[in-house]
Parts: sequence; structure tokens; C-alpha cells
Amino acid sequence: MWPFRKAPDTISADALFARWFRVQVPEGHASLEAFDLGVTSVELELLPKTLEKLALDGVERIYQVRKHDLEPNRDGLVYLDSILNAELRWKLTEEQDPNFPRNLFRLVCTEFGCIVGEIFVRAGKATWSPRRAPNHWRSTVVLSSGIAWDPFRAVVKQLSDEREDGALVEMFDHA
Repeated sequence: MWPFRKAPDTISADALFARWFRVQVPEGHASLEAFDLGVTSVELELLPKTLEKLALDGVERIYQVRKHDLEPNRDGLVYLDSILNAELRWKLTEEQDPNFPRNLFRLVCTEFGCIVGEIFVRAGKATWSPRRAPNHWRSTVVLSSGIAWDPFRAVVKQLSDEREDGALVEMFDHA
């Protein structure tokens, strides 16, 4: 966007997701489906550990930036929900290019989505349904009720103008 153009009055979660989270098909694969089908059983077993590592990277990022030691429980969700807002979105998207594969907004949202998903997993409320790099953000958690839930979209929604105070905690409490 040009600096002199007025920003839209509201930014929806769908608009943020469409702009910043483009699916990447690694070179040598004909399509996303071919890439997803190419996952080995060993890799499939390791993917939840990769998502856990991304969550730990996000916890470390929060500590480095905010000096807050995020707990891997409901209290951690309360804190995370409190910092996800339009101001943080602006800081993460300022001078960032959504076409750059490792843009800060996508990286932080992926880490924070992993934190949210991992908190559900550690509480025994869900299991990971993981996706491979570079599209980890396509992973979901399967709640104990059998419903697939997307922690990455939940994080992006909290960063959008559709934000709902306490939405992450409410989902956790009802999972």
C-alpha cells in the first residue's frame, strides 16, 4: 500500500489471512496435494515435535520482546489473548512484504498459532493434525470432541478488527 493511501476502515481476519498466508508449494512438486501426499510416516510422526519447537520459539520471542515468561496453560492463553490486537498487527506488518516467504507477520502468527495449539495439546484437549513446512500454519488441532480447529486463524482473528476479547480462553474452556 502506498503511504498516502488511506487504510481500510476495518481489516478482517479473512483479508489478513489471504494477504499474508499464501500457500507455498516447494520446488519439485506439481501441486500442494502432491506435496502433502509425499509426507513419509517418519516425517508425519515428527511434525508435532516441529510444531512444539515453533511454539517454544514463540515463547522465547515473547520473553525477549516483552520479558514475560509465558506459561503453557490457560494463563498463557489469557496473556497471549491480551497482546493480540491491532497495535501488534501494525508493528508486525510495518515495512513487511507479504510476498516474502519469511515475513515477520507470518512467522510470528505461525509461532503464536503453535503456542495456542500446543497449549490445547498439553492440556489433553486436542491433538495436532500437522502440515509440512513451509506451510505449518495449515495445521489444525483436533479437539477431543472430534472437531478440527485452526489455532492460526484464531490468532489472526485476534489481530484483525474482528477481535473478540477472551476468544482464545473461551475456546479453551469449552474444548
